Amino acid sequence: MKNKFAEQLSLDLVGFMRKDVAEGAHISKSQLTRMSNGERSGDKSMRVAIAHRLHSILLALSGARTDYGLLSFLKDTTKHNDVISAMFRQRKEENDRRAIEEEFDEAMSTEKKFRSPQQVLLIDKYFDEYAEEIMSENTDIVMKADYAGINLQNVFNKANTRLGG
Repeated sequence: MKNKFAEQLSLDLVGFMRKDVAEGAHISKSQLTRMSNGERSGDKSMRVAIAHRLHSILLALSGARTDYGLLSFLKDTTKHNDVISAMFRQRKEENDRRAIEEEFDEAMSTEKKFRSPQQVLLIDKYFDEYAEEIMSENTDIVMKADYAGINLQNVFNKANTRLGG
């Protein structure tokens, strides 16, 4: 069974010679093949090298999900996958979360043993909404960068260098 990184890697490898990608990432072709088949996950440095070699921000985010538990993108096949719809989805997710924020703050400030069942559900809902907002923001930035012709990998590399990450 393929993991998210393997799925994205398979998509990103289309049109590339695996031998060239493997050499550019300093791994063997068989390692790359096993990673794209989901038979091997590879270590963080391998995933970073492959994403860098393929200039794929989606693969880099998929690797970050593997390494740091970041959330994957929303994949709603009923929605348009363009910069405008991504922007609207991101705003909607943010508004949904903000709509329950005051109640969430009240619930969180209540000592656990005194929280009502509604407050407990609200706390769970808030974190679900927040997770959806994060996924929507990820989609939004990738779509906007793609539309603008910006290489997000370079942006993240500069930020990591600047911030020491």
